[in-house]
Amino acid sequence: MSNSMIGYIDNQDNVIAVEHGWNLGHPKDLGRFLNSKFPTKEDAKNIVNGGIVVVNEEPQAYQYVDGYGDVICERLALDKTLHRPHIEYLYLFMKGSWQVSDNGIDWESVENFIEWEEQIEKRTRKNPQRNSSTPWNCSSQAT
Repeated sequence: MSNSMIGYIDNQDNVIAVEHGWNLGHPKDLGRFLNSKFPTKEDAKNIVNGGIVVVNEEPQAYQYVDGYGDVICERLALDKTLHRPHIEYLYLFMKGSWQVSDNGIDWESVENFIEWEEQIEKRTRKNPQRNSSTPWNCSSQAT
């Protein structure tokens, strides 16, 4: 089972997304793969619609980016039935490139996301007591 989804924004500003069959998920792997092999919106449409990649389901429409974020962020979700607890990353082709989110709210380019994670990792190695979690916790156990 994949731990991520890929999508694009259609002409009505909905996100069309699918859970893929690749055994990749982390931005260093899938994100860079998407950037290098599928760099255009047309490429994104093709992979989401099953033309290039094995998909685990039919593509689904989500109400813009907020609705797509409900897949990860159950706590703030308008439609809690969209939540998929096994999904850790959402990828979305928007702003002319692949963007990634690990909380369904904040979106960064793949490379910026990777750079941010690497900076946190370096700081954590220097100071192990420092909390390395993301500033926005979207889990239902958040206090």
